[in-house]
Amino acid sequence: MLFVSFDFLLFIIPVLLIAWALSNAAAARVLFLIGASYFFYMAGPLTNPLPAPWYYVGLLLLSTLLDYWCSGQIYRLAPQLESPEPRLAEAARRKRNGWLGLSLIGNLGLLGYFKYTNFFLEAFSDIAGALGAEVVVPHLKLLLPVGISFYTFQSLSYTIDVWRGRLTPEPSFRKFALFVVFFPQLVAGPIVRASELLPQLHRRPQLSAEGMYEGLFKIFKGLFKKAILGDWIAAQFTDAVFANPLNYSSLEVLIALYAFTLQLYADFSGYSDIAIGVSRLLGYEIPENFDRPHQARNVGEFWRRWHMTLSTWLRDYLFFPLGGSRGSRARTYFNLWLTMFLVGMWHGASWNFVIYSNLQAGAILFNRWNRIRDRGGNLHNLIGWLIGLVALPAVIYWFSGWALQLDHAGSLALAGCALLSTVVVGLLPTTGGPLNTALHVLLTFHFTVLSRVFFRADSLESSRQLIARLVDVDGLGLREGLLSPWLWVALGGGLAYHFTPRAWVEERAYSLFRRMPGPALGVLFVAICYLILKTMTDGPRAFIYFQF
Repeated sequence: MLFVSFDFLLFIIPVLLIAWALSNAAAARVLFLIGASYFFYMAGPLTNPLPAPWYYVGLLLLSTLLDYWCSGQIYRLAPQLESPEPRLAEAARRKRNGWLGLSLIGNLGLLGYFKYTNFFLEAFSDIAGALGAEVVVPHLKLLLPVGISFYTFQSLSYTIDVWRGRLTPEPSFRKFALFVVFFPQLVAGPIVRASELLPQLHRRPQLSAEGMYEGLFKIFKGLFKKAILGDWIAAQFTDAVFANPLNYSSLEVLIALYAFTLQLYADFSGYSDIAIGVSRLLGYEIPENFDRPHQARNVGEFWRRWHMTLSTWLRDYLFFPLGGSRGSRARTYFNLWLTMFLVGMWHGASWNFVIYSNLQAGAILFNRWNRIRDRGGNLHNLIGWLIGLVALPAVIYWFSGWALQLDHAGSLALAGCALLSTVVVGLLPTTGGPLNTALHVLLTFHFTVLSRVFFRADSLESSRQLIARLVDVDGLGLREGLLSPWLWVALGGGLAYHFTPRAWVEERAYSLFRRMPGPALGVLFVAICYLILKTMTDGPRAFIYFQF
């Protein structure tokens, strides 16, 4: 079921009324919300192409049962770890690790099978072909279950926390089941930890005017982002450009990348806003997922602001267990690379995302090195810089010709841009005044925009076409009528909104919203619904992150 649809309005109104009517009957309320969550999951979204069939809900139930059982067994064995008998303690440790391994294999195995099987087969065939061996592999007709990347991580984190001894297992299966399937954030996050939601299920929910206002403000903001800055921009401009990039000039493709960057942010953060708002109306609080990410001064900060619940999940359950930054410099860089590579690959299974993941990881490694390096002008540093400034463009030039199949001029242009950007970032002080900050933000923003080529393109071949058009210096025209005045307003206003201080929206705009009388709020809601109806020419669109 899609948030931006009339079906959801028909769903959420009775759910809110019944949930609050059951506020004094805790068990009945939990069971009702579980039923509503499963109905929400099975009821859609009705998109083209069609989503996975409704009976895939069995995978959701399997993940719930698996982690509830494994965590219980892990906790049951915990006292034996303190046994004075070494053999008994070691046996308990092995059994606990075995139950954790079962949870890991079950959750990650399902995710890997549905999301990555075809890519692994394709990659095997491609690598074999590059080595001179022709291998024909099957292509399985797998439909990715909606939300599997989110609910497997959420459920798995619970088992890991119990194994670490940081969490006591939830005795009530129904409360644990609601934690896993809670419908506002089930299919596209935020990824909620058990320590954040389960304690709230043990308290009687409180209905307050402040909570209602906060929830409605988040929902209105999310609806506007999704329908106007997300779907409408896609329908009016970006979808057409990315479908046939060779029909457009390099300037038009570049503008489309700016537009897609805004569209993607509005789509995903809009979903998160609605999810947080609906949760608030139900009496629960779930974490924020975005914090003005394109105001980041470097790529590392960008990922700390974008999809924050995924970034912190991988930090806490992968980067820190690997040793974080406590080991040698080489080990720290490896840990960073692996974590960021998996952040990128979590988003998709294709060669495009292999490239995208390594671009993000490489930028983060460079930023870390640039932040901690010795900035003295000694001979050792100068030699290091010289080697780097020769190796980087050489690698980019080779990769551009080999993988992206660009001609000499295109490969040279990409290598030159990479070299120039690296030199500028390296020469800029890491901290400084407003101008220094603006330059860092500008460079980070453009790295993010340009790397979205591999995020948005449907295939590696499509990426090649997009990049070929971008480096085509003869294609700087902008055809008349391609972007309507209202589209320019949406693009300019959307980007300007994102670069405003957070307090302008979350505090000042909310304060104005809070003072609006009830009838005015009703008019505002009707106006937003009218805008949505006017802009949805092809019906509601699924959120982009449903495919992840």
